[in-house]
Amino acid sequence: MLDVAYLERVEEYFKNGDCKFEFENGEEERRLLIVDFLERLMELGEMADALATKLIFKDAYASMVTEEGVAQAEADEEPAAS
Repeated sequence: MLDVAYLERVEEYFKNGDCKFEFENGEEERRLLIVDFLERLMELGEMADALATKLIFKDAYASMVTEEGVAQAEADEEPAAS
């Protein structure tokens, strides 16, 4: 399901100005498609960010949902007594 090549094509479409050109010069239907695509992409980006955070920091995230976990995290942040 991971299609990095497609993401690279989308990235190039944005970078090289084709998206901007098509939006500025396209028919209304094409412009609406571009706006819908960009909105969907932004929503997916937010979902990806949330998922990445959960996957990468799942242990820390899990510990923060209990009072004991929060207390331990706060204790771990306190500087050691000299």
